[in-house]
Amino acid sequence: MEINLKISFLLPAAFMLLLAACGGGSQIADTPTPETKVPPTATPTATPTPTPSPAPTSVQGVPLTSASAITSPPLKMEGINTHIEMYGTGADPNIITLGPKVGGHPGWEPYLNKTSMEFELNHGVPVLAPIDMVLVGFKNQSAEYRIRSDGQRQTPYNDLLLYFESASSDWPGMIIGSYHLLSSPLLPGHNQNPGCSEIEEWGSRMQAQGHMFLPKEDRVMDPTGDALSCDALIGYTVKRGELIGFAGSVGTHSMAPFRFKVSHTSENPTVKRGNRYLHWVQPGSFFYWKCYGAGTEFPSGILAYPFECGGYQLPAEQHDSNFKYSLKK
Repeated sequence: MEINLKISFLLPAAFMLLLAACGGGSQIADTPTPETKVPPTATPTATPTPTPSPAPTSVQGVPLTSASAITSPPLKMEGINTHIEMYGTGADPNIITLGPKVGGHPGWEPYLNKTSMEFELNHGVPVLAPIDMVLVGFKNQSAEYRIRSDGQRQTPYNDLLLYFESASSDWPGMIIGSYHLLSSPLLPGHNQNPGCSEIEEWGSRMQAQGHMFLPKEDRVMDPTGDALSCDALIGYTVKRGELIGFAGSVGTHSMAPFRFKVSHTSENPTVKRGNRYLHWVQPGSFFYWKCYGAGTEFPSGILAYPFECGGYQLPAEQHDSNFKYSLKK
């Protein structure tokens, strides 16, 4: 009898310990409640309904008046697409979800998930804004050299990246990125403040701030890696044809790559995180391009080549890679 009493007291205690170990101890009363038998009833099983990611309140499509590969060409082609010899390797066709899949220099194969096309520019030449746009983010990984996975050493390794959002009604919501830049006037602290100077080996530090756009996602980043020392002019507006940076180099290859994400009413099936209505496009075949010049007429949708051409020249002081903007805008 004494043994039975001991077992009856020990069993509830053991049950309490088991629940606590499973994370449910806090939900059990200190005093056990007598068990009440209830006749079984059929309980319907709820089938969970998949919850889609929230869509933007207003998805912005491509205006029909903007010339492009998915709308219509400009009425006049005079002065349009006159410098295709400057096109480098295009984007990976498999990452393109709007417009032509192929673009760039024929026969130059892109790497996996490449979202950009290079403009083959000489080292240190000015890079211009193709459209009115606002700086929304940057990443700086510039280094003296990089050791590739195959052991090849690339010197230098200029790796300054800028992201912009269109401020033009021609391309509402469009994202513009340019990278492998030597420097930019939009980062007054770059190559000026010790904390935002070139490091020795690529990959040992990354400075980033603002909105970043990866091949299959986008996110807003708080300043990392002493990014505030770069004094980035986040929110600064540049007009079409204005200076945004200087072409950099990866080893002996100098260039200014550009990538574009266009807002469209269709969903991008490759997006895993972020805005599902932004689509990577082929810069060389999706857009129509024209040389910028004071007083030059730009039909709706036409982008300015991001380099000096057609006789246009920036002011002399803006050919100095140390030139910087102020906060006046």
